[in-house]
Amino acid sequence: MQAGDRFAVFGTGPVGLSAVMAARLVGASMIIAIDLHESRLETARSVGATDTIMPANADPVAKIMELTGSAGVNVALDTTGIPSVVRQAVGVLAVRGICGIVGASPIGTQLTFDAVQLMTEGRQVRGIIEGESIPKLFIPKLLDFYSQGRFPFDRLVKFYDFNLFNEAIADSESGRVIKAIIRMSQV
Repeated sequence: MQAGDRFAVFGTGPVGLSAVMAARLVGASMIIAIDLHESRLETARSVGATDTIMPANADPVAKIMELTGSAGVNVALDTTGIPSVVRQAVGVLAVRGICGIVGASPIGTQLTFDAVQLMTEGRQVRGIIEGESIPKLFIPKLLDFYSQGRFPFDRLVKFYDFNLFNEAIADSESGRVIKAIIRMSQV
Protein backbone atom coordinates (compact mmCIF):
# COMPACT_ATOMS: atom_id res chain seq x y z
CA MET A 1 0.00 0.00 0.00
CA GLN A 2 1.14 3.53 -0.74
CA ALA A 3 0.15 7.00 0.41
CA GLY A 4 -3.13 8.03 -1.17
CA ASP A 5 -4.38 4.47 -1.77
CA ARG A 6 -7.90 3.43 -0.85
CA PHE A 7 -7.95 0.40 1.49
CA ALA A 8 -10.61 -2.00 2.77
CA VAL A 9 -10.16 -4.65 5.45
CA PHE A 10 -12.68 -7.43 5.90
CA GLY A 11 -12.60 -8.44 9.57
CA THR A 12 -11.42 -6.22 12.41
CA GLY A 13 -9.84 -8.63 14.82
CA PRO A 14 -6.23 -8.09 15.86
CA VAL A 15 -4.87 -8.57 12.32
CA GLY A 16 -7.49 -6.38 10.65
CA LEU A 17 -7.11 -3.59 13.20
CA SER A 18 -3.33 -3.75 12.85
CA ALA A 19 -3.87 -3.33 9.11
CA VAL A 20 -6.05 -0.27 9.78
CA MET A 21 -3.25 1.26 11.87
CA ALA A 22 -0.68 0.40 9.18
CA ALA A 23 -2.86 1.96 6.47
CA ARG A 24 -3.04 5.15 8.52
CA LEU A 25 0.75 5.09 9.00
CA VAL A 26 1.40 4.94 5.24
CA GLY A 27 -1.15 7.66 4.49
CA ALA A 28 -4.03 5.80 2.87
CA SER A 29 -6.66 8.29 1.72
CA MET A 30 -9.58 6.02 2.62
CA ILE A 31 -9.58 3.21 5.19
CA ILE A 32 -12.74 1.12 5.22
CA ALA A 33 -13.28 -1.50 7.94
CA ILE A 34 -15.93 -4.22 7.66
CA ASP A 35 -16.99 -6.37 10.62
CA LEU A 36 -19.97 -8.01 12.30
CA HIS A 37 -19.36 -6.34 15.69
CA GLU A 38 -20.08 -2.66 16.27
CA SER A 39 -17.60 -2.55 19.15
CA ARG A 40 -14.80 -3.61 16.81
CA LEU A 41 -15.86 -1.03 14.24
CA GLU A 42 -15.72 1.59 16.99
CA THR A 43 -12.16 0.53 17.72
CA ALA A 44 -11.38 0.64 13.99
CA ARG A 45 -12.60 4.24 13.82
CA SER A 46 -10.51 5.15 16.86
CA VAL A 47 -7.29 3.77 15.30
CA GLY A 48 -7.72 5.22 11.82
CA ALA A 49 -10.67 3.87 9.82
CA THR A 50 -12.34 6.63 7.84
CA ASP A 51 -15.43 4.51 7.16
CA THR A 52 -16.96 1.40 8.69
CA ILE A 53 -19.50 -1.08 7.41
CA MET A 54 -21.56 -3.61 9.32
CA PRO A 55 -22.81 -6.25 6.83
CA ALA A 56 -26.11 -6.56 8.70
CA ASN A 57 -26.83 -2.91 7.81
CA ALA A 58 -25.39 -2.62 4.29
CA ASP A 59 -24.00 -4.81 1.53
CA PRO A 60 -20.22 -4.29 1.83
CA VAL A 61 -19.56 -4.40 -1.92
CA ALA A 62 -22.32 -1.93 -2.78
CA LYS A 63 -21.35 0.39 0.09
CA ILE A 64 -17.64 0.39 -0.80
CA MET A 65 -18.42 1.11 -4.44
CA GLU A 66 -20.66 3.98 -3.29
CA LEU A 67 -17.96 5.36 -0.96
CA THR A 68 -15.32 5.20 -3.71
CA GLY A 69 -17.50 6.60 -6.49
CA SER A 70 -17.47 3.15 -8.15
CA ALA A 71 -13.66 3.24 -8.37
CA GLY A 72 -13.10 0.50 -5.80
CA VAL A 73 -10.10 0.17 -3.51
CA ASN A 74 -6.45 -0.19 -4.45
CA VAL A 75 -5.82 -2.70 -1.70
CA ALA A 76 -8.19 -5.07 0.10
CA LEU A 77 -7.35 -7.47 2.89
CA ASP A 78 -9.38 -10.49 3.96
CA THR A 79 -8.74 -11.65 7.51
CA THR A 80 -11.73 -13.98 7.73
CA GLY A 81 -10.91 -16.92 5.47
CA ILE A 82 -14.60 -17.16 4.56
CA PRO A 83 -14.91 -17.77 0.79
CA SER A 84 -17.90 -15.46 0.30
CA VAL A 85 -16.08 -12.66 2.14
CA VAL A 86 -12.90 -13.22 0.12
CA ARG A 87 -15.03 -12.85 -3.03
CA GLN A 88 -16.35 -9.55 -1.68
CA ALA A 89 -12.79 -8.34 -1.02
CA VAL A 90 -11.80 -9.20 -4.59
CA GLY A 91 -15.03 -7.69 -5.90
CA VAL A 92 -14.28 -4.22 -4.51
CA LEU A 93 -10.84 -3.91 -6.10
CA ALA A 94 -10.04 -1.06 -8.43
CA VAL A 95 -8.35 -1.70 -11.75
CA ARG A 96 -4.94 -3.25 -10.93
CA GLY A 97 -5.98 -3.59 -7.28
CA ILE A 98 -4.50 -6.21 -4.99
CA CYS A 99 -6.34 -8.39 -2.50
CA GLY A 100 -4.28 -9.98 0.25
CA ILE A 101 -5.56 -13.05 2.04
CA VAL A 102 -4.47 -13.75 5.60
CA GLY A 103 -7.61 -15.43 6.93
CA ALA A 104 -7.15 -19.11 7.72
CA SER A 105 -9.64 -21.21 5.77
CA PRO A 106 -10.10 -24.90 6.53
CA ILE A 107 -7.85 -27.23 4.52
CA GLY A 108 -9.41 -27.93 1.13
CA THR A 109 -11.41 -24.68 0.95
CA GLN A 110 -11.94 -23.63 -2.66
CA LEU A 111 -12.13 -19.98 -3.71
CA THR A 112 -13.87 -18.89 -6.91
CA PHE A 113 -13.57 -15.59 -8.75
CA ASP A 114 -14.70 -14.13 -12.04
CA ALA A 115 -11.64 -14.88 -14.19
CA VAL A 116 -12.55 -12.24 -16.78
CA GLN A 117 -12.75 -9.57 -14.08
CA LEU A 118 -9.31 -10.56 -12.79
CA MET A 119 -7.79 -10.68 -16.27
CA THR A 120 -9.33 -7.61 -17.90
CA GLU A 121 -8.91 -5.36 -14.88
CA GLY A 122 -5.51 -6.65 -13.81
CA ARG A 123 -6.67 -7.51 -10.30
CA GLN A 124 -4.39 -9.65 -8.15
CA VAL A 125 -5.10 -12.06 -5.31
CA ARG A 126 -2.24 -13.17 -3.12
CA GLY A 127 -1.64 -15.02 0.09
CA ILE A 128 0.36 -13.23 2.74
CA ILE A 129 2.79 -14.94 5.09
CA GLU A 130 3.86 -13.20 8.32
CA GLY A 131 2.91 -9.76 7.02
CA GLU A 132 5.33 -10.10 4.07
CA SER A 133 8.06 -8.80 6.33
CA ILE A 134 11.41 -9.77 7.76
CA PRO A 135 10.62 -9.96 11.50
CA LYS A 136 14.10 -8.91 12.72
CA LEU A 137 13.74 -5.69 10.72
CA PHE A 138 9.99 -5.14 10.98
CA ILE A 139 9.38 -5.71 14.69
CA PRO A 140 11.83 -2.97 15.78
CA LYS A 141 10.03 -0.58 13.38
CA LEU A 142 6.67 -1.48 14.92
CA LEU A 143 8.03 -0.93 18.41
CA ASP A 144 9.40 2.44 17.33
CA PHE A 145 6.00 3.40 15.90
CA TYR A 146 4.40 2.22 19.16
CA SER A 147 6.77 4.34 21.26
CA GLN A 148 5.86 7.34 19.09
CA GLY A 149 2.13 6.65 19.70
CA ARG A 150 1.57 5.90 16.02
CA PHE A 151 0.85 2.16 16.33
CA PRO A 152 -1.15 1.65 19.56
CA PHE A 153 -1.42 -2.13 19.45
CA ASP A 154 -1.83 -2.22 23.24
CA ARG A 155 -5.39 -0.94 22.70
CA LEU A 156 -6.25 -4.25 21.04
CA VAL A 157 -5.39 -6.56 23.94
CA LYS A 158 -6.91 -7.47 27.27
CA PHE A 159 -5.18 -9.66 29.83
CA TYR A 160 -7.01 -12.40 31.71
CA ASP A 161 -5.75 -14.46 34.61
CA PHE A 162 -5.70 -18.17 33.84
CA ASN A 163 -8.72 -18.85 36.06
CA LEU A 164 -10.77 -16.54 33.75
CA PHE A 165 -10.01 -18.63 30.67
CA ASN A 166 -13.71 -19.24 29.83
CA GLU A 167 -14.51 -15.54 30.22
CA ALA A 168 -11.66 -14.69 27.81
CA ILE A 169 -13.06 -17.10 25.21
CA ALA A 170 -16.61 -15.76 25.63
CA ASP A 171 -15.40 -12.14 25.36
CA SER A 172 -13.43 -12.98 22.20
CA GLU A 173 -16.34 -14.79 20.56
CA SER A 174 -18.79 -11.98 21.36
CA GLY A 175 -16.46 -9.25 20.10
CA ARG A 176 -16.17 -7.58 23.53
CA VAL A 177 -12.41 -7.98 23.34
CA ILE A 178 -10.15 -7.89 20.29
CA LYS A 179 -7.27 -10.05 21.50
CA ALA A 180 -7.55 -11.98 24.76
CA ILE A 181 -4.23 -12.87 26.38
CA ILE A 182 -4.24 -15.52 29.10
CA ARG A 183 -1.52 -15.28 31.71
CA MET A 184 -0.63 -17.39 34.67
CA SER A 185 -1.48 -15.81 37.99
CA GLN A 186 1.41 -14.22 39.83
CA VAL A 187 2.80 -16.48 42.56
